[in-house]
Amino acid sequence: MQKKYKISVVIPVFNEQDSLRPLIDRLIHVLEPFKPCEIILVNDGSTDGSEAVLESLHNEFVDIVRIIHLRTNCGKSVALQCGFKEVSGELIVMMDADLQDCPEEIPKLITFLEEENLDAVTGWKFDRCDPIHKTLPSSFFNFALRKLSGLEIHDFNCGLKVIRAECLIGLQIYGQLHRFLLIFIHTLGFNIGEIKVKHMPRRYGHSKYRHKRFYEGLMDFMTVTFISKYLQSPLYFFGYYGMALLLLSVSVGGFYLGLHVISMFTDYPQWSLKENPLWLISLPFLFISMFFFAFGLISELICYISKVNLDKEYVRKRVGFDENGDKKQYKED
Repeated sequence: MQKKYKISVVIPVFNEQDSLRPLIDRLIHVLEPFKPCEIILVNDGSTDGSEAVLESLHNEFVDIVRIIHLRTNCGKSVALQCGFKEVSGELIVMMDADLQDCPEEIPKLITFLEEENLDAVTGWKFDRCDPIHKTLPSSFFNFALRKLSGLEIHDFNCGLKVIRAECLIGLQIYGQLHRFLLIFIHTLGFNIGEIKVKHMPRRYGHSKYRHKRFYEGLMDFMTVTFISKYLQSPLYFFGYYGMALLLLSVSVGGFYLGLHVISMFTDYPQWSLKENPLWLISLPFLFISMFFFAFGLISELICYISKVNLDKEYVRKRVGFDENGDKKQYKED
């Protein structure tokens, strides 16, 4: 029988060799009251000494620490997705490996989640220790997401979150969609809360912030808008614009065709189609509307027959799991 854990902590790791040991030492202490628990660290193609440190930590804490090594740097979303696939805990804790999130805040989030009967709790970096080139775009990002989702969260992208396992069933995240994780959960009807947490200056390594994340965030913003509203029936999206263009085509074409018929029986030859080439614009509108309907129907077919598995080909090595993909059986202390 597979062992059931109270807490599963999922941590993406990318070039964080210096922070890993202090992070795990602090986590082991914080999670002591929540045993049995597990910590799953996903090595997202690190190029420093992170892999060796992770292997050492697994050997030292074999009953708790699990490691997943990805073949290359796939990004935080894929790393989290790989970790979510392996969790056994009733509660899933997400956090970053750079120790800007304090492990000591985890019990506070768990207590808040249970007392308020919530399904997910995110931290709010109220006093954020980051430069303005990170905080300013983040403020705009959070404002836009509040307006889009109707979810009154101040810090959607806080790395520290506690989520009930059932919230993640069937969830697929990729690209930068981890930043919209709370919106996906919210659209499924789960209750989400927020609580202020400490945020520390970075002491180890360097920030992975890239200026192109603004562009990536904008594209993913469009993605999550579409997915959150039309995932179950994409034809509603494509069909709406297809129908609008079809009505415009019929209206324009019908108007000039009517004038042409009238010109055939009256003394107004200038109303004929030959004299009014504007009727031709109805044709591209008609063709484009057909494309929209076709895209919608194809999307419906894809949703019906496809089950996306975006992460399995990235995994190079799994430590702490048996060959069949099930967790090894560990005896409790």
